[in-house]
Amino acid sequence: MSYLPRDERRGILLEAAVRVLERDGLAAVTSRAVAAEAEVSPGLVHHRFASTAELTAEAWRSYVERERRLYEREAPEPGRAAVEAFFAPLGSDDRHSLARWADAWRHAQHDPVFAAAFAETYRSLEDALAARLPGPGDRRAAATRLLLIAFGLAGAQQIDAGLLPDTDRMMAAAIDAELDRSR
Repeated sequence: MSYLPRDERRGILLEAAVRVLERDGLAAVTSRAVAAEAEVSPGLVHHRFASTAELTAEAWRSYVERERRLYEREAPEPGRAAVEAFFAPLGSDDRHSLARWADAWRHAQHDPVFAAAFAETYRSLEDALAARLPGPGDRRAAATRLLLIAFGLAGAQQIDAGLLPDTDRMMAAAIDAELDRSR
């Protein structure tokens, strides 16, 4: 990698860390893996990030911010369609997005640096969902309930794909209950 300004080089390393996170999960975000992804030496990663915990936390923040912006652009108006779009990955064959959140939930329990990043991004996600829930009720509480159900379903699927059959129907019932409650 040729000479780049400090912030630009850090950004490139962060993009590489996000790619590792998406492809291989949080545990795979190491200075060695990120260096290989960015085609630089591990020492450069250590030079730009104080620790692997900081690198992982920053990669998680970047990943969630990108996903949140994409969702907000695709579902700008409150309503059932926006809520269903939010949880669409749970019912699709590609459940990696929600599985990443279940993985992050576990990771946050063991890493205080990552826990702070997780709490921050969870609130951001909760805000995005609450803003798209229709009705006059407590949208933040409804968003919290829906997120916890989705994370639980995603976590169960990671343990055993057949553990909870019909997760799509479970999530749809939870969405229906919250939307009915808000009327």
